[in-house]
Parts: sequence; C-alpha cells; structure tokens
Amino acid sequence: MSTANFLKEINSLLPLFKPESIAIIGASSNPAKPSGQPLVSLTRCGFKGRVYPVNPNYHTLLNLPCYPSLKDIPDQVDLCIIAVPARMTMSALEECAAKDVRGVIIFTSGFAEVGSGGAAIQRQMTTLARETGMRICGPNCMGIFSAQNALMANFAVTDLPDKVLVPDYLGFISQSGGFGVAIYELIKEKGYGFSHFVSTGNEADLEFSHYLGYMATDDHTRVIGGYLEGVKDGQKFLQAADMALANSKPIMLMKAGRYPAAARAAASHTGALVGSEKVYNAVFRQKGIIRVESLEEFQTMLSVMHNNKIPRGKRTAILATSGGSGVMLADKCAHYGLEVVPLQDKTRSALAALLPDFASTANPVDITSAIMTQPGLLEQCAQIVISDPNVDMMIVAYWTEFGDRSNLDQMIRVGRRTDKPVFNLSWGPEKAVQDALQYMNSQLTPAAREVDFIIKGLATLANYHHFVQSRKKSKSAGPIIPEESKNKAAAILDNLSPGAKLSEYTAKQVLRAYGIPTTTEQLVTTAEEAVTAAGAIGYPVVMKIESPDILHKTDAGGVLLDINTPIEVRSSFRKLMDNAGNYNPSADIKGVLVQQMLPCGTEMIVGIGNDNIFGSTVLVGLGGIFVEALEDIALRVVPVSSLDAVEMLSELKGRRVLDGLRGQPPADKKALVEIIQRTACLAQDFPGIAELDINPLIVFPEGQGACAADALIVMK
Repeated sequence: MSTANFLKEINSLLPLFKPESIAIIGASSNPAKPSGQPLVSLTRCGFKGRVYPVNPNYHTLLNLPCYPSLKDIPDQVDLCIIAVPARMTMSALEECAAKDVRGVIIFTSGFAEVGSGGAAIQRQMTTLARETGMRICGPNCMGIFSAQNALMANFAVTDLPDKVLVPDYLGFISQSGGFGVAIYELIKEKGYGFSHFVSTGNEADLEFSHYLGYMATDDHTRVIGGYLEGVKDGQKFLQAADMALANSKPIMLMKAGRYPAAARAAASHTGALVGSEKVYNAVFRQKGIIRVESLEEFQTMLSVMHNNKIPRGKRTAILATSGGSGVMLADKCAHYGLEVVPLQDKTRSALAALLPDFASTANPVDITSAIMTQPGLLEQCAQIVISDPNVDMMIVAYWTEFGDRSNLDQMIRVGRRTDKPVFNLSWGPEKAVQDALQYMNSQLTPAAREVDFIIKGLATLANYHHFVQSRKKSKSAGPIIPEESKNKAAAILDNLSPGAKLSEYTAKQVLRAYGIPTTTEQLVTTAEEAVTAAGAIGYPVVMKIESPDILHKTDAGGVLLDINTPIEVRSSFRKLMDNAGNYNPSADIKGVLVQQMLPCGTEMIVGIGNDNIFGSTVLVGLGGIFVEALEDIALRVVPVSSLDAVEMLSELKGRRVLDGLRGQPPADKKALVEIIQRTACLAQDFPGIAELDINPLIVFPEGQGACAADALIVMK
C-alpha cells in the first residue's frame, strides 16, 4: 500500500477519536455494566459532543432522551458504541451502516475468539466494513479513551486522571484488554498523561498498525507504547513505524510470543533459520522500535524521555556513597553496553578538593558517607561530574532515610540544571525508599530502586538515540538494477511452477543478472565435456552434481574439490554420478558443474526468506557447513539500505572474523554490503522467491571483492 493510501486509511479513524456525536446501542445507566459505563463517564467527565443513548426499554437515561433505535436519532451520528449480546451485534452493525455511521466500537465478545461460528460472523463484520468504509474497533474490545475531548468510549477508563504531570505524552495500544488497562492504571499513577488508550480487540477491521499510524501523526502524542501479540499486515506496520520515526516519536512495545511452539521445515538454510520471532526482532531493529521486557523497564524509560533528556551516547558516570555499590554498578553498565569512562583531570581535581582523602575520584566516584556530615556535598559533586564533557549520563546511588529529603532535593536541582539524564538509585528501608521514589516522581526526577531496569533502560535509550541520528545523517542510496537485468531474471523466475527449486547453475544466472559475482562454470553431461570445460576454466577446478532434487550437495557426496588433471576430472565425473544415484535414485540429474576453484576467503551466507506477515527478508551470517549449527545471523526486511546492511554485519557474533583474526587480512566488507543490498533488490522485485541461499559466499581480502560459490532458489 502506498503511503498516500495508508494516510487516507489513518484519516478514516477520526470519527473514533474526534467524534462530535456518539450513540450507545444497548445503553444503560448502570456503571457496573459495559453498556452503562460509557454513558456515565461521557456525561460525568465532560465529553465535548452530543451523546445519544439507544435502548427501546427507556425513554430517558441520565436525563438524556433515549431512542428506541439508531434510525430514530434525528441527527448525524459519528461514532456508535455497540454493547448488546453477540446474537444482536450484526443487526446493530447493519443499522450503523444504514445510518452512515463512520466509526463503530464493538464491546461484545463471542466471535472469532470462541470458534468457527463466531469467526464466520466476524468475517461478516469485516466484509461490511470493507463495503461501506465504516471503521470498526473490536469486537471483543474495551474501547477507546482520548484525553483531548474527554472521549470515554470504553468501559475500563472510567474517570479522567486526577494528576497529570506530563500532559499530551503517551499513546498506548493494547491487544490485551485487561493487561492493557492494568498498564494504563500503573502508568497513570506516575502522572504521565495519556493522549489516547486503545484496546484493539479481535481487529475485525482496524488493526494495531492503524492506531500506531494515527498516533504517529497525532499532535498530542509524543511517545507511543503498546502491548503486541502479532501484526496482521506487515507492510502497514512498517509504514506506521516509518511515520513515527519521521515525526521523532519513539515506539516502545511489549511483544509477547517470543517462543513459538514449533518451527516449520525448510529446504534451504535460510528457511530453517528465519522464524517469526527473529523477523519481529529484525523489524524492531530496522525501524528503531524499542522492545520492552517489563512494565518496570517501560516506566524507567518514560521517566527519562518525558523531558527529552535521552542519552546522546553511552559514556556513563557513576556517583555512589559506597565503593562496593559503585563497582557493582560499573559491572552492570558493562553488561548492558554502557561505557564507564575516565573523568577529565579537571573534574577529578575539583572532586578531590571537596572529598576526604579516602574517597575515590575515579569513575565510579566513591563520595563516601561524607554527604551525611557535609550538607550540599552530594549536589556539588554531582554537578561537577555531570558537567564533564566526557559524560553523557550519570547514575547516582545513595542511602535514603525516611523523612529526610535533603539529598533528594539536591539531586532534583542537579537534574533540572543539565540537559543530560541523571538517574537516581535510591537504597534504604522499604518505607523510606517508597517515600523517596514517590517524591522524586512528583518532581519529575528519574528514580528507581532496581539497578537492572535503570541501566538497561538507559542503554536502550542511548541505542535509540544513535539509531535516530544515524538515519538523519545517512544519505546512501542502494544499487540501481537496470531493467535489462530485471528482465533476465524474470525470464527465469516468472514462469516457474509453485514450489519450484532452482539448483546452482540456474540460480547463479539469476544472481549474475543482479550484479552478484559468481564462479566461472560450465554445465556438462559427459566426462569428456568435463575435461574440455576444466581446460577452458583452468586447473584446479571444483566439480558438483547438478540436480534440483539434490539441494544440499555435500550430504550426497556431490561436491569434489581441488581437481588438477584430466584423469582426475574423468574419475570425479563418474564418482559424482554414482554418489547422486545412490543418494536419490529418482533424482533428475542435469549433469555436472565444472567451476573455478576460488582462492581462500571468509565464508559467509547471504539469503532471502519470506515471512507470512512482513514479506521478503534478507539474511547474512557466517557461512559454510556451520551456519545452522551456530545460527549466527542478522536479518532485515526489504528494502534494505546500505546502513541496514552495515548494521547487520555489526550484529554478528563472529564479526571479528571479517575484521581479520590471527594475522588474516580484513575481509572486503564493502563488497559484502553491496551484495546484501543487491540480494535485497532481488527479493523486492521478485516476492515469489520463498528462499534463496548464497552459501558459501567467499569474501576476499579488502578491495578484492566477493564471489558466490554456491546458490539455490526455492519459489513460493
């Protein structure tokens, strides 16, 4: 879907978020019922619009005229809430369509989540939405809350928040109603203002990505959070994520379903390595989406982001009243990727002038218990350290006594004077710590008691800042594939039957069309043809069996290396044919490939996979026979920029192999990056490719390029 069309879809959500009139089918005045709570909340909280209860059993509800049916309402209705039993829901939805209602929220459950009968009715809802353009939230949802107009079109958020320390801050989308509401309540208690809260339900029409796109373009939302179990349309999700990135809105998602019960079988290495969890992780990395593992971690990052003090780097200073706690914090920083950097001499001298001789001015700074006897010492030391140009952020750990807020006030002042994040780690008796955290939170000063949440959250935000800045600076364009090259590949790929497998010889023709270097080779059918081919290519040569029914040739004894003479060529030909026949007597043998034997280099794999949700993916990893055993891979969805490709290489555990180990020269990473991009272009132009392996791809020393030694393609 084009960006313009997706924006058009997003704009169609306006009746759900900014209605001027709301009808409630099945309305009651009982706030304990889903049918009653919206009416009570809308009237009590000052919804800026008209409200029409619909129920044939009442003439009035909460001093409002109550209509027997939707058609009896004399005015236009923008949004309708359906809160009737499942058996009546479809007819109510048809009433909405007849009334030309543009937005509908269906509270009612009993559809796709209960079995095939309910799923069939839900499909009718989807069809009606497509035919009429009416947008549906739900069914089986808790509805929508929007702060700007006191829109209480839900039965979970019943009142406007008592305290909002940071207004127009967080938009939240949840695919779990109950869990989402629990998150809403906990975050609300911190004083972080919600712009919108959405429970998506069964997503018969509108899905998670629509709400994500809406909040990405909403002026009243600064950060987007969510609980996500799965995406229905991957391309819409990618477009929404791009919109959020373009509008400088961080996305923080709790993604469930990390460990699938089973993985599908695949013909290629790539197919075996790419599962949905890996694809989601790849998408999150590629789009700068922050994956959050816990609510505590989520709250930690919210407390840093609200005042735009996201760490500009990973250089961390630690200030502690105990040397042991400082060392422990330094270990945690190293674990999560933060750098505990040396402080400048000027900084250390200024600290030494204030601290006792037995203190330490190195990072981590041990200011000792002197803060108990020297009022203002904590603030002075913290101000000196955070002002060090080598420092991007600071973690301050100190003991807290109940009722004593002098240290807290000092750190509040330090935090307000700097544009760098200062996180307070509060230790002490339970009651004292809770009191301290509540007080710091009321002053919008980041504070917590759990070390891991603090440090992991800060590291995550530093990574996010690096991601955003790298995208702003990157101007690189991918390779341009000429139409003639696309036509050459299309001549091979477009007429294949479903599930067709292309063995090495034909697969390499496709690669060459897209500018990916491959070995020089000839396909032969007799031993004498093999001798002639070897002479033309030049000894030594490699000989391989060529068959679409034998994709992993080494398993069949179908690869022979370092063949140096015509006699060896003849015997190798016979041996390959015998091995293939023994391995798979019914295999379609096309002949034998005689190809150049490449010089030594770094063996890599580059591949294409295909995900049911996000479409074509590109993979890179260490190649050869260990690729599946080690599973050291990096993954992206298409399109893949050069910056994406470079980042893929940096993610590999074995990336040092590319840099040169034990006297080996560095590999030609520039050539590898280009091949990754050209492979991505092939994946984008031919989405019918289910799997592609270039394995091994031999990457030569820097400046000498790379070459595909083997390849196979499997079509959808």
